[in-house]
Amino acid sequence: MAGHEFSNTEQAPAPPGPFSHATVIGHWVYTSGMGGLDPATGQVVSDDVIDQTRQSIRNVEAILAAAGCTLQDVVKAVVYLTDMADYPRVNAVYEDAFAPNRPARTCVAVSALPVRERMKIETVAFKGEP
Repeated sequence: MAGHEFSNTEQAPAPPGPFSHATVIGHWVYTSGMGGLDPATGQVVSDDVIDQTRQSIRNVEAILAAAGCTLQDVVKAVVYLTDMADYPRVNAVYEDAFAPNRPARTCVAVSALPVRERMKIETVAFKGEP
């Protein structure tokens, strides 16, 4: 695809399907949804949503770093939860990770996620000048 670059990193779990970790178009980086999977094993780090959220954010950070960004470059995030009762616990971890930046965000309840995940985060980041 002209003008598109697809980015992957070994620092994040391999995608469990036919997609890349991120797509880079100019200054914009679009990450795929990342759950709380261990990069080495591809398995959920824990059944606890806090552990999964922390790992999800580490995975997003690794993907953004491979594309030349940080969490502070994120302008939009989407959080997917399999149980809205987890919303406050996920928010606490999310808030710490994105402070003081507070990108626009949507949170969506879904019936299930691959690999027994309880949550997943996808982001859009702006790289600024190369």
